[in-house]
Amino acid sequence: MERALVSNLKSPVPLIPVVGKHITLSGGKRIRPAVLLLCADACGYRGPRRTVMAVVTEYMHTATLLHDDVVDLGTVRRGKPAANMLFGNSVTILVGDFLFARASQLMTEDGDIDVLGIYARTLVSLTEGEVLQLTRTRDAGITERQYLTVVYCKTASLIAAASETGAVLAGADPATRGAMFGFGKSVGMAFQLVDDILDFTGTEKELGKRPFQDLREGKVTLPLLHALREADAPDRETALRCLAKKEPGKRDVAFLAGLVARHDGIGYTASRARSFIRGGKRFLRALPDSPARSALLALSDYVVSRTS
Repeated sequence: MERALVSNLKSPVPLIPVVGKHITLSGGKRIRPAVLLLCADACGYRGPRRTVMAVVTEYMHTATLLHDDVVDLGTVRRGKPAANMLFGNSVTILVGDFLFARASQLMTEDGDIDVLGIYARTLVSLTEGEVLQLTRTRDAGITERQYLTVVYCKTASLIAAASETGAVLAGADPATRGAMFGFGKSVGMAFQLVDDILDFTGTEKELGKRPFQDLREGKVTLPLLHALREADAPDRETALRCLAKKEPGKRDVAFLAGLVARHDGIGYTASRARSFIRGGKRFLRALPDSPARSALLALSDYVVSRTS
């Protein structure tokens, strides 16, 4: 899969593979392709189409990262300068478009209408999630349900697509296909909630970016959302003033982080993440015992125990 990631970046336009490799080979956990490869295996398929669809999934994910860094004015990605800082916004957006196009080309060459449908639906969700997040930036009134919708669209939808695609490749029945979608969705929700936690608890070395970046960007993630919900009126008013600033200072960030600590926003979010993982594991009961199924269980545990 790693070799295919590089080989499919080839283009007669020299800058495209340079930018593509900068982000694609800069690290990353490969959670999405791992889920797809393992779900296909657990459902009984081990053929070469797994590799193609794993590349499709990672290209779509990488494209969203390129676009996100432009939208969020990101400067660092995985411990390295973000592509937009090195190559500019225009090139970064266009190479993201290239990755979406290459993913579409690979799916078209594969020719499975079910797979095309899955990723077309997912691309809609990814785009909706980005717009939803933009409209909710600095919005202290966002509800947990609304925030989890953003989490599903931006993160969980693609992991759900990866797991469902694994079942489709194996020719699984509708019930198994639905179970794999449910597994991927649950893991994806937990994955993002742990990311929310790590923004508060991780170090710059672990995260590959500065801690509290979500606070600086005005993103009300679940730890802060919970704290705002539990805070008294004076603290909540102070938090609203901090969030309203386009460039919050160190004191603003420190206040918001302290509010999360006082109301155990980290503990609450961790509990919600573990709940999603328990639900995800239940979906795996639809599969027979196998090394791949055991690996999916282990991957589920990793999602809620990781520190970066």
